[in-house]
Amino acid sequence: MSWMPPKHLLLSPITSDDGSQIEQIQLKPLHYAAQKEALARAGDDEDDQFFELALLATGLSVKELDQLKRPDYVSIAQYVHEMSTRPASYFLAQVCADESSSESADDLDQVQLLQPLAVAGRTLTSLTLEMPVLRATKVMKKLKTAKDRAEFITAHCTGLMIPDLALLTVPDWNQLQVRIDDFLNQPAAFFRSATSK
Repeated sequence: MSWMPPKHLLLSPITSDDGSQIEQIQLKPLHYAAQKEALARAGDDEDDQFFELALLATGLSVKELDQLKRPDYVSIAQYVHEMSTRPASYFLAQVCADESSSESADDLDQVQLLQPLAVAGRTLTSLTLEMPVLRATKVMKKLKTAKDRAEFITAHCTGLMIPDLALLTVPDWNQLQVRIDDFLNQPAAFFRSATSK
């Protein structure tokens, strides 16, 4: 049906800030804006980055997260790594496999979202991508940072407003970037051969 983040059963329970025992953690999806802020807070140190993202993914406090035994932290770090690097299709394929579903992923321009997106009074479960017009790519190239360029062209190709992009999960963002990269760098023949299969 739809993707839900997994629960992590702790090998060794920890004590919450209120004194109760935590035996399992309901993991959360990473969202684009929150991930961006967490990485900015962490700086360039990879361990600090994983720690900041683990705080987001678990909802634990620093004090609670510091109590985790290393194997539990490694499991959470693996989840964070997958959330940060994999496209939504990776997680949705797991749902389809679990449900023995045979949904087709033939239309690469119709992107199924990992989690619904509430924008402009509507709830979107998928986005339809449009190839960017040359005028948009000219504007994109004038923007100062790679982040600004990526956000501008993503908004253009999805029809979303730039602030709406913050609500996307990181895997949704990753999925969009793969296809938008095709739009920006592949010749017309690439798309003809992809649709003639």
